[in-house]
Amino acid sequence: METNTPVNNSASLVENGVHLKRPCIAVADLERSLTIYRDLLGFKLVYVSEASPQSYLYSVFGFPENAKLKFAALSTEYEPRAIALTEVQGIELPPPSKPRRLGLVIRVANLKQTIDKIRQLGLEVIEANSFSTSEELMFTEQGFCDYDGHLIILYEVNRTNNIVSI
Repeated sequence: METNTPVNNSASLVENGVHLKRPCIAVADLERSLTIYRDLLGFKLVYVSEASPQSYLYSVFGFPENAKLKFAALSTEYEPRAIALTEVQGIELPPPSKPRRLGLVIRVANLKQTIDKIRQLGLEVIEANSFSTSEELMFTEQGFCDYDGHLIILYEVNRTNNIVSI
């Protein structure tokens, strides 16, 4: 656990309009999941806390009362608390089913290097796909399933052999 204080970045608050915030991923083992999201993908662990028995996580996810929950918030340099991992203990989480109904899409600087590290962890990797756009951008994307079976789609963007930010 790195800190118990959330990052305060009021510049990222949106007063009007749609703003996607903090997909929350249920995991069986928080430390194991952090080896992917923090150590490999580069998210920064902001805080970890135990969920109270009255936490909204129980009702919104349908966790039974006997489940013990621990919540971790992770940030990027651009988005405070960009994703959350909720460790669920005391019950067995069912594996996600196919066809997959949700995938997190995350931009990485070096897709090949990241996928090589994913393979070293023994995780399921899905064949890569590339496509270009009218703006002369080349997207390469490749999916994998994390330790709990969640689909993560990584991508990088190139323009005439240079990586660009979008």
